[in-house]
Formats: sequence, C-alpha cells, structure tokens
Amino acid sequence: MTRRLVVFLSVVAAVAAVPASASAHGIGGRGDLPVPVHFFVAGATVVLVLSFLALGALWRQPRLQSGPDYRPTRLGGRWLDITLATVGVVGLFLVIAAGVFGESLRTNSAPVLVWVVLWLVIPFSGAVLGDLWRSINPWRTLSLAAGATEKDRPALAALGIWPAAGAFVAFTWLELVYRDSTEPLSLAAAALIYSIYAFGWVAYAGPRSGLEAGDAFTPYNELFGAIGPLDRGPDGKFRSRGWLRALPVVPQRPGLVAFAAAMLGSVTFDGLSATEWYGDTFGSAASEEWFGTLALLACVGAIAAAYLAASWIAGRMGDMTTLSVARSFAHTLVPIALAYAVAHYFTLVIFEGQTLFAAVSDPLGLGWDLFGTAGWRINFWLSPTGIWWVQLGAIVLGHVAAVVLAHDRALAVFPKESAVRTQYAMLGLMVALTGLGLVLLSAG
Repeated sequence: MTRRLVVFLSVVAAVAAVPASASAHGIGGRGDLPVPVHFFVAGATVVLVLSFLALGALWRQPRLQSGPDYRPTRLGGRWLDITLATVGVVGLFLVIAAGVFGESLRTNSAPVLVWVVLWLVIPFSGAVLGDLWRSINPWRTLSLAAGATEKDRPALAALGIWPAAGAFVAFTWLELVYRDSTEPLSLAAAALIYSIYAFGWVAYAGPRSGLEAGDAFTPYNELFGAIGPLDRGPDGKFRSRGWLRALPVVPQRPGLVAFAAAMLGSVTFDGLSATEWYGDTFGSAASEEWFGTLALLACVGAIAAAYLAASWIAGRMGDMTTLSVARSFAHTLVPIALAYAVAHYFTLVIFEGQTLFAAVSDPLGLGWDLFGTAGWRINFWLSPTGIWWVQLGAIVLGHVAAVVLAHDRALAVFPKESAVRTQYAMLGLMVALTGLGLVLLSAG
C-alpha cells in the first residue's frame, strides 16, 4: 500500500509541477513561451513515465476490455435524430448553393460549414456526446430516403476501411495542400464530387456497409465518438457509459491502422508546414502543391512506420505478430489524434467559428443581412497564454489516455509476466509524439 501511495502522489506532483513552472508569466506569442519549450517537453515526459509506472503498480488486471456498461438517460430521442439529419442535408445543399450561386465574401457559409462545422465541431462534440455523424451524415439520410438497402458484399470484410482511409487523406489534402481550399466554388465542386463517390459506395454495398467502408467521416467520427462518456441508443436517447470505455471494443477492421496513422500524420504535416524551418529548408518548393502532397504522404507514412516499429518490438517481447499487435493497439492512437486536433484547431473553432453568425445572415455571400448579424466581427477573447495551456493540456491528457488504453490492452493480450515490458516501445513512441506535438505547436 505504501508503494502504491508513493507512486500515486508522484504522478499528482508531476502533473501539478508542469503548469507551476510558468504560472507567473504571460505568453506574447509562440516565440515568447514563459520557459524554453524543452522544459514543457520534459515535464510532459515525466507525467507520461510516472503514469506508466503508476499503472504498472496499481492496475494489475484489464478493466476496459469488456466494453461499456450502458446506463440510460432521459435525454434525446427520435426528434434529435430527425433534427441532426435535417441539419446534415441542409448543410450539404447550402455548401453547394453557396459555392455555385454565391460570392467569395467573408460571409459565404461554405468555408465555415466545411472547415469548422464538418471538420471540427461535429467530431469534437462527438468526443463527448458520442458519434453524432451517424445521424448527421447527409449521404446516409438521402440514401435511406431514396429506399437504399444493404447488399451482401463478401469483399468488404477484407477491404475494411482502407477506402475510407484513402478518402480521409484526400480530404486533408484538400484542406492543407490545395491552394483554393477556402474558395466557395472549389468547396461546392468538392462536395459534388464527394457526393458522387459516397452514393457510389451506397449503391455498391448499402447505406451502412458502403459508408462504413468508403466514407472518410464515418470512421473518423466513430473513433472520436468512442472516447466520450455518452452515446445514443437505438431509440435516439443518450446513454452513459464512462470515458474511453468504447474504444477497446472498436472493431479491428483492415485499414484501421492506416486510418489512425492518417489522423495523426495529417495534423503533424499541418504543424510542420507552418514552421519557419519548413519554409527555410525547402524554399520555394514548400509552397508547391506537388511538394505538399509528397510531404503530407511522408508524414502519414512516418507515423505509420514508427507505430509499426513499436508494434514489432512489442510483438517480439510478447510472441505476437507485428500486424496483430498493430491492429490490437490501434485504438490507443485515437486519444492522441484527438489531442493533436484539439491543440492545433481549437482556435479555429472558437475564433473562425464565429463567422457562422455572419453567414447565417448572408449564407451565399451576396451582401444580405437577413438577421442583422452580417457585420459580426471575430472576438479574440482568449489570450495567447490561455491558448498555450489548452494546447499543452490537450497533448498531455491525450497521451496519458493512450498510455492507460495501451496498458489495459497489454494486460489482456500478453502474458501477465511480460505485459508491462511489451509497452516500453509504445511508451517511447508516445513520449516522442508528445515532444513532437509540443515542438511543432511552439514553432508554428
């Protein structure tokens, strides 16, 4: 008992020590951190290592592998499903209409609907409220309304979510590499092309199986939605289940590792491409689309290679194949991917998301002012100091959650005497990802 108490208090002290080192200082910008960035990296590393040691001492049996224990609530219902489905269909048609018939004004709704609402608000909300995309997905709603049914496609079992991973990378390319990614007409064209692609999958395999295999946003929201303490049952009402409990039972479909690597690698590329080092090192090529495409793929590949290397080491210690380990532990990358996304993009949500107020009054960017909000100006209410602490907290909490998930899975799949040892490589990977995330955030 004494040993466990000491370990626990050590973790608490380490967590408390990280913010204390800078509490008396303000941040004037990324180049004006209160202490050098390596202090933050060192503090975050200590938190992860002590968390790992505490789990080894206190967490002796797997506790999360049986999945959630749902407890019903009175919140939600069919009306919520109908509302979300309506919002999804209206949003899709509005993006197309705003691009085709609208003008490229600040108030045009297409950019904020795609890059803030679709890409960030829905997945981030789902990480607390459960997967909302199941109801919002406009291609699913329209397909069901048209009478689409499920089809028996045995090939899907081997295909898994590989097509969705490819579509996800293509979408991040549109955001991070394509020059005209904020032009309403480009977004309308992308929405039309993607709609044809999504309906093609529905025609091939049905509105459930087809979109699970090919739609980039279905596994993305499903994975983030498995983090949160809430979910909705078949009746549309919310159910309580506890944090992280749905992630260990996410299906280990082919392509899951690639999808998780794409989630992490795309945000890594976004952070890397925003640094001075990137521009200074690669010169004029850094602004070329062909180079950005290669760099994006290289970042995704590097994350995948690092994860597979850690899986290989764990497999050697625990007598499992690399692929088996990689698939079994792929869900542990999801909290890290969410942490990276929140750290990099939450300012886009709280600042650029305010343009939605203007877009409501002038959705096509034609100079309307339907509700008197077209002149809304962004209120930069959060200071750089606050931004940095949110970013730091997201990165550290995401990696601690990953360490917990990895430890629990190791206890379930490896022999008890070697379970902790198999996680040394995974811990090293998570420490490296933590340091990388903080360095890129500080340099961006």
